[in-house]
Amino acid sequence: MTNNLLIKSAKVIDAKSKWNNQLVDVFIENGKISNIAPEINQANIETFDASGNCISLGWFDAFATCPDPGANWKEDLISLSHAARIGGFTSVAALCGTNPLPENATVISQIKHASNQCDVQIYPLGLSSEQQLGEEMAEVFEMFQAGSIGQTDGIVSSASVSLRSKLMQYCASLNIPYLHFPFESKLVTGGVVNEGIVNVNLGLKGLPVVSETMAILSDLVMAEWLEVPLRIIGISSAASVEIIRKAKSDGIKVYAAVPIMNLAYNENAVGEFDENFKVYPPLRTESDRLALVQGVLDGTIDAIMSNHCPDDIESKNVEFEYATFGAATLPSFYNMMLETFGSDFNKVVNTLVNGANKIYNMPERSFEIGEIADFTLFSSESTHFLTRQNQGTKAYNVLGLNKISKGKVMAVVSKGILYNN
Repeated sequence: MTNNLLIKSAKVIDAKSKWNNQLVDVFIENGKISNIAPEINQANIETFDASGNCISLGWFDAFATCPDPGANWKEDLISLSHAARIGGFTSVAALCGTNPLPENATVISQIKHASNQCDVQIYPLGLSSEQQLGEEMAEVFEMFQAGSIGQTDGIVSSASVSLRSKLMQYCASLNIPYLHFPFESKLVTGGVVNEGIVNVNLGLKGLPVVSETMAILSDLVMAEWLEVPLRIIGISSAASVEIIRKAKSDGIKVYAAVPIMNLAYNENAVGEFDENFKVYPPLRTESDRLALVQGVLDGTIDAIMSNHCPDDIESKNVEFEYATFGAATLPSFYNMMLETFGSDFNKVVNTLVNGANKIYNMPERSFEIGEIADFTLFSSESTHFLTRQNQGTKAYNVLGLNKISKGKVMAVVSKGILYNN
């Protein structure tokens, strides 16, 4: 472990810190920020020259998936953590496991123990329903005691209204975050892309926006009735942003996270049946994308999630209709963010640092002396050429591969160790 480290000449990005936009040296001692000053001189200590690049507290991914334990040839916890730090994250909330599923305390304990060997902090999530079927409640409390930071069925169709109401009430009574992906699959079966011009042109069955808004509206009614918070992951439409904005103005405690792909791309990215853009929630229209971006900028949307969903060639390199949903997004996350927000990127850094903390009932952090040394160092001027050799993840379905993109995560400091990318 790097107990002591000196970071030289880094530009602080933290709107709440007195050091915001200043070029400083940061001295880390025993895993915490010991000093921040325009110049710090320390002899015989590990030093990282940031050369004027930006530094913020470490980014926290609000939601990702990992098939380990189980299908670890697609991704394991170690490769997940490698991909996360390449993308700029020092913490990831992840739904891990396919065989066995993360539906009991034993599996959560196993994941938590295995994550100790990872570069970044992997926070395990537990399933909210048995076998992820949305019918019976899983061992929610036992998993939370074992170390899960929240309960969710992930990016799958909505559980029954009855089960969702029970989960919302039960989890709120124990102060356990329950996260729901708003998608009423029974409204339309077999949909693979957004319902609109693109799905008609491609001859594919569409997924209408109403399949999302119906679930959000019913959840909001229940949350208001039960007087409990509502946490939504995976919104994708302008209509959803407006519903959430109004709910917040009405005083309902609602928190929402948007996938990076829905911020960076619209339905046209599907192009000529590109399987990497077959995702849940589906990529929607450009007006939807712009509304989501504005929702992040004005605070309607609380957090951004990688929605990292690693898969292998056998599952993705097939006809579009038969390909699995999802893309491996962590390695190119920062590049997508920079391309989406441009000169406004620094305005949303706090969303990357503290947005997931809101979702998971964790305290907000600020760039001050005494804070845990957990940093992301990044440059909007450098470029990143993503290849199979430097992607970190084992996944086949990686976005931005063999492409020169603007922006690079230069390094992260995680668990007291400097990882130079």
